[in-house]
Amino acid sequence: MKSVQETVGFSVRDTLIIFWLHSTLKQECYSVEIHEAFLEQFPGHSVRYEYVTRIARQLADEGALSTRQEHKKVYYRCTAAGKEKLARYQDLYYGRFNEIVLVLDRLYYSLTKNGDKPDAPDHPLPAEFRQYFSKLVSVQDVIRYVALKLSMTRSSFYMAEVSKQLDDLFGWSPSSAYLYKVAREMEESDLLYGFWPDDRRSVRYMKQTDAGAAFYPTIARSLEERVRNIRHYLTDILQFIQE
Repeated sequence: MKSVQETVGFSVRDTLIIFWLHSTLKQECYSVEIHEAFLEQFPGHSVRYEYVTRIARQLADEGALSTRQEHKKVYYRCTAAGKEKLARYQDLYYGRFNEIVLVLDRLYYSLTKNGDKPDAPDHPLPAEFRQYFSKLVSVQDVIRYVALKLSMTRSSFYMAEVSKQLDDLFGWSPSSAYLYKVAREMEESDLLYGFWPDDRRSVRYMKQTDAGAAFYPTIARSLEERVRNIRHYLTDILQFIQE
């Protein structure tokens, strides 16, 4: 199974680079300080001290960090070139990560009701970030979660209502083709019961099943764990690439 940083596509090396550059913008730091602070900030990362030091030396060789030795300690400070490098990370990642976190915040609140309720979306997730979002979170699980939750409060519903709920609540929804593919799979696995209300067969309605009701807590827990981990990681990264 991929790690969070592999899924996000932001490596440990990238994370260490922005951590070094951000931490030394206003003050000198040495490697032990950065190593301890990094492990505290990103407890899921088992990064060795030697690797932290190596990144600092590479940044110094590039001119992104200046060095000053005092006794046996080498102190590092972000340079003008380092600020430019940090700005390039902002240009590449800030907009994408910020938009994704807005969706994840709403999804996390729906799953947990923890914290303050996020504002309702005032715009959909930009098209250029939709494929990336699908890489981070199981779209199938999000659809199943919303559909099963809807089945618990409605005597019947149709999948277009699931799509509308996704848009209204989170500012994102999948393609119609994939939405109906998941709906068929849910019917086939008895998570939903589908039926035509009349002979026109224009809109297929869905109802709750016992199997769907039993499966709902499992899918909600799984999705919550995934969303929590991705959201936490991206939120931490955003702290260091704020525009």
